[in-house]
Amino acid sequence: MRRFAELQQFHDSVVRNRKSYLQGELNALDERIQGRNRRKEEIDQRRAEVMGILRSHGALEHFSRLQSELSRVEAETESLRHRYAAAEALESSKSTMALERTRLLTRLQEDYREQEDVLRQAIIVFEEISRALYEDAGSLTITPTQNGPEVEIQIHGAKSKGIQNMQIFCFDMMLTRLCAERGRGPGFLVHDSHLFDGVDERQVAKALQIGAQLSDELGFQYIVTLNSDAVPRELPPGFSLLRHRLPVQLTDATEDGGLFGIRFE
Repeated sequence: MRRFAELQQFHDSVVRNRKSYLQGELNALDERIQGRNRRKEEIDQRRAEVMGILRSHGALEHFSRLQSELSRVEAETESLRHRYAAAEALESSKSTMALERTRLLTRLQEDYREQEDVLRQAIIVFEEISRALYEDAGSLTITPTQNGPEVEIQIHGAKSKGIQNMQIFCFDMMLTRLCAERGRGPGFLVHDSHLFDGVDERQVAKALQIGAQLSDELGFQYIVTLNSDAVPRELPPGFSLLRHRLPVQLTDATEDGGLFGIRFE
């Protein structure tokens, strides 16, 4: 029952994850090769030092050097013993963590199946809101992974900063609508003017209309802060911002204006 685009996005995600995993394995192998090369150089240097000891003359001096070499080897052996114990503990911890991650992923997948109706409704609501803003509806995909739920949002032309901001608008409105329908949430949604930076004026006007319509229908408060020069000039038919504008206005046009008595120069 899925859309073909959703299946394609899922398989693209699988390919990206597999590519990332294989790249990580290649990087790990490169690091191991470099480490072995460094170790080889250290061993060659140490062999040269030992050969120098063997070429030296004098029994007492030779004995002293051998004693020093023995102490060094014993210290290195003890260090390796501690490192081996630490490596065993780390390996055991990694195995335990891997089992725990697998267990959590299984729980997440079960919860995903149990909440399938809720997730399907969230996807439909997101598509409805995005379709009201753009001709091509966006898509919302929620996938259970070992790192938790992976949320992916796609709207045509999402590389644009304005459309990326509208992705946030659609997602926020979707969550607010679902919470309002279930009697949950704080009962309000606040958007700052930065959310509408780079957004086409027609989409800003449509977004304000959608926010006003949903807030009236579902009984939550939608608050938007906008500079007067950023207010859309052309609004959808039958929609007026004057009905929703708060009576209190912040202005620096007069000496007694400002924000809480503070003027910004």
